[in-house]
Amino acid sequence: MESAFHEASRVVLSSLAFSGFGFVTVVLARLIEPAWFPDPRRLVTEGMKYVAAEYLLVVSAIVLELAVALAAALLTHGVLAQMSGRRLRPLSTWQKEIRDDCPKDMVPHARVRLTGGAVYVGRVGAYTADLELADRELVLVPPLFSKTGTNPLTPLAGEWQIMILHGSNIESIAFQYRAALPAGEDQPSRRVHRRWARLQRPR
Repeated sequence: MESAFHEASRVVLSSLAFSGFGFVTVVLARLIEPAWFPDPRRLVTEGMKYVAAEYLLVVSAIVLELAVALAAALLTHGVLAQMSGRRLRPLSTWQKEIRDDCPKDMVPHARVRLTGGAVYVGRVGAYTADLELADRELVLVPPLFSKTGTNPLTPLAGEWQIMILHGSNIESIAFQYRAALPAGEDQPSRRVHRRWARLQRPR
């Protein structure tokens, strides 16, 4: 992992590079059409007096430089993002393991250990992908198992169809990918997922 100094250095050098590119663009444009840009010699010798007299030319040159630098930065970002083969944005590990890394025709099952020591095992029915752990929830659906204290892992009674675990109470999660059930057998958990999703909607 890079240090904060290296990250800050990269930001500063990138800013200088893009700003320099914008400045060179303005200089080249002035060589082509001097009347559209302020006179740098008068700007240095007359200072604010020249700025007040040629306000529009000075502001236009500054805006053009900033626009060129911003366009170059966005273009570079797009090229680098395309070359890397992934979107450069924050991504929660839950979303990565549950959705992105899950093989086709497989479903994720989770073994969740809570901070109090209890362990729950079940198929992942739904989840929230917030980056903040305190804002996440993990929904487990049958087959459901639980383990408390020194007791062995035992199945929960069939009438329990959904378990919601709050992110702040989770100590660790282990994921396992298993073959998906046939379409007809998968319907109960889908109903649970839709019911949980409705509960998450703001009222």
